[in-house]
Amino acid sequence: MIRRILVAVLTTTVLVVLVAGAFAGGYGSSRALFPPALPPDGGAPPEWKSSIAVFWEAWNYVHQDYYKMPLNGDTLVNGSVGGMVDALGDPHTTFVDAKRAELVRTNMQGSFEGIGATITMREGRLTIVSIIKNSPAERAGLRAEDIILQVDSKVIQNMDVTEAVMLIRGPKGTQVKLHILRAKQDPFIVEITRDTIRTPFVESKMIENTQIAYLRLNEFGATAPNEVSAALRELLAQNPSGLILDLRSNPGGYLPVSIDVASQFLRANQPVLVVKDKKGNADNYRAKSGGLATNIPLVVLIDAGSASASEIVAAALKDHKRATLLGVKTFGKGSVQHVYTLSDQSQLNVTIARFFSPNGSEINDVGVTPDIEVKLTEEDIAAKRDPQLDAAVKLLQK
Repeated sequence: MIRRILVAVLTTTVLVVLVAGAFAGGYGSSRALFPPALPPDGGAPPEWKSSIAVFWEAWNYVHQDYYKMPLNGDTLVNGSVGGMVDALGDPHTTFVDAKRAELVRTNMQGSFEGIGATITMREGRLTIVSIIKNSPAERAGLRAEDIILQVDSKVIQNMDVTEAVMLIRGPKGTQVKLHILRAKQDPFIVEITRDTIRTPFVESKMIENTQIAYLRLNEFGATAPNEVSAALRELLAQNPSGLILDLRSNPGGYLPVSIDVASQFLRANQPVLVVKDKKGNADNYRAKSGGLATNIPLVVLIDAGSASASEIVAAALKDHKRATLLGVKTFGKGSVQHVYTLSDQSQLNVTIARFFSPNGSEINDVGVTPDIEVKLTEEDIAAKRDPQLDAAVKLLQK
C-alpha cells in the first residue's frame, strides 16, 4: 500500500556534519508495516540458498586464512551489507552504520546535545565551518575556520569525521576540552560545557526597506511544519505585499513535512504530488486545509541543491501557478525511500517508489525548471551578492 510510505525519507547526501550529525532521514521500526521477505528464522528461500552459500564460503575463508587477527565482525558485516546495497546501482538506496544512523536520527529532530558547531574534514583536519548562535561554542569564542587538533586526550588528525563528532558530542552539562589551531596564533585549549542545541529549520525576516517577507527553509525536519506556521503568522502580521520562500540548498527530509509545507500555500485538496510504486500503483497526496499563505504573491527560490522534498513543494506550486520559481534547475531526486532500523540500530534506506508533480511531470534525474532563470556565481558568493534574492524582490515589487 502506498500510504505506508509516509515515513519515507527524501534526501540527497550528507553535506556537512553538525556536532550532532547532518543528514535527512526518517526513523522507527518498519517490520510491522513491511514484513521481511525472509522467513522469521532468518533462513533463505530455496532459490536464494546457492547465492547465500557463496557468501558464507567467502566469510569462512576470510576468517580461516586472513593473516591479521582478530577480525572485526561488525566491520565485515557492515561492509557486506553496504556492498550488497551498492550493487543495486541506486545512489539513494543506502546502508548507514549504527554510529552514523544515531547522528542522523538526532539531527532530524531539530535538537541535540553538544557544543553547537558545524564541522567538516578538510585536508585531514577537522575544521569548523560555522557556529550556531547562542551555543556553547559561540560563548567559548570558537570561530569558523578554527581547526580542532585534539578532543580531550585524543588527537583527531585524519580521523573519520563521524568518530570525531561522537567524541565532541555528549550529555548536557558535561565538559569537553578542544585543542584549537587558529590562523596566526599558537594552539590553545578551550574547555566547553555541552548543552542542548536547537537547530531551527526556518529563518524568516522582512526584507530591509521593503514590504517583502522572506522565509528560508533549510530542511524538511520533524519540527519544520510548526516552525513554518509560526514564521508565517509573524510575517503576515506585518502585512507584507509579497513573500519569498527560499528552498535553495535544501536537501529534503520527511515526506509528510513536504505536504504540510505545501499546504500552507495551496488551497485544501489541491494535489501536491503523485507517488507510484514498483507495480505502477499510483496515489495522489493533497493539500490540507488551513493554509496561512494561500493568496499572497509568492516567489520560490530554487537551485541545484534543492532536492526531493524541496522539489515536491516547488513542483506543486509551479503546476498550480501558485508561485513563480526563480533560480536554476533543481537536483532531480524523485524517489522515495523507506527507512528500516536494523537490529543493531544501523539503518537501511530502500527506494520503494517514485514521485511526480501534480501534472505528472517527471522529477527524478530531471529536476524542476524555474520560470525565471537567475544564476548565482562564485564571484557573487565571494562578494556577498545575491542576485537571485534581488531578482525575487524586484519581481514582487512590480
